[in-house]
Amino acid sequence: MKTSVFLLAALFLLPLSPAAIAQSTVTVVHGKIPSPTYIDLATPGDSVGDQRIWQFFGKTSDNQSVTMDWIMTTTGKSLDNSETESRMTSAVFSFSSGVNDRILVQGIGPYPVAGSTVKLDQSLERAIIGGTGKYAGAKGTIVTTHLSDGTWTHVLNLD
Repeated sequence: MKTSVFLLAALFLLPLSPAAIAQSTVTVVHGKIPSPTYIDLATPGDSVGDQRIWQFFGKTSDNQSVTMDWIMTTTGKSLDNSETESRMTSAVFSFSSGVNDRILVQGIGPYPVAGSTVKLDQSLERAIIGGTGKYAGAKGTIVTTHLSDGTWTHVLNLD
């Protein structure tokens, strides 16, 4: 009797263990992005507090449509005069598979003062902080790469 109770408990708890959670990768690609809406919120000119806002569209590797909404806020200027600044990004990837299938992303990274995005041939890693629908409770990382031809790839590594 004790053995069957133990086996039943193990079968019940196995799906809850970290090893049982399936890892997956979603890759999103898109072309060149439009110019952002730029909001000069602080000192006139490029300064801490300024925002850049975008909405653009892409596809997953299995041809599913994705709408991407981004808000990027300048959080700090370079201390070494390298012409870079820190910007915090919040983004939402909305998948066509369902109205509520979304992945939320947040992170910070260095950006060129003279540009809206990371430089060509550079990558930036951010955190996946949640999701909705089939991505409810999502976590992991996303690596965004600005390719030399101006297109983009986002590799979402879901834990």
